[in-house]
Amino acid sequence: MMSTPVDAVRKNFREIVRRRTGMISPSTSVESGMLETTLIRNGSYCGRRFSLHGYSLIWFIDEQQIKLYSQDGSLLETKSVQDFCSSPLGVPAIIPATETGVEYPVRRAA
Repeated sequence: MMSTPVDAVRKNFREIVRRRTGMISPSTSVESGMLETTLIRNGSYCGRRFSLHGYSLIWFIDEQQIKLYSQDGSLLETKSVQDFCSSPLGVPAIIPATETGVEYPVRRAA
């Protein structure tokens, strides 16, 4: 099965949270409790927000940018999606979603 950009973002975010919270062992699960929210701006899909153990990651689709926030809400890091997904966490570089098409159809708010 081919990995999608969103799969790589989820995987790397879980790994970052696992390391930052001291869950060093790969067998330690950070799967439970992750919240994923679809972001809508002016009635159009504009990104995703992931939250886990107090950390947040916001993926701005149009800008192809990811911002990582700490448990106190301060900005920790800003990266391009491609850089984030090809980080040394073992996730291979992937083609940005803008080149492969949107994973979900854009839906207008009622």
